[in-house]
Amino acid sequence: MSNQRTTFLKRQRETDRKDKARAKEQRLAQARQQNANGTSSAAPKGPQIAWDEAVTEIDSAASTAPAPATEPTPSRSNDSAD
Repeated sequence: MSNQRTTFLKRQRETDRKDKARAKEQRLAQARQQNANGTSSAAPKGPQIAWDEAVTEIDSAASTAPAPATEPTPSRSNDSAD
């Protein structure tokens, strides 16, 4: 009788593994589909790049020259008279 018991336990473990693998594959397929549609629920990683902004070349000679002096702008206080 112990032979039947071990055989059943082996079969049960095997079916449990297969069920777990099937569930994992379904979750991954759903995640792939969401990513393909661009509706990912996860937050984006790292800094976001503004691809539409213009990029200007920096001249190395201009970067070593001192910046022109400008007048400081008066700071605004939080006290506003309404």
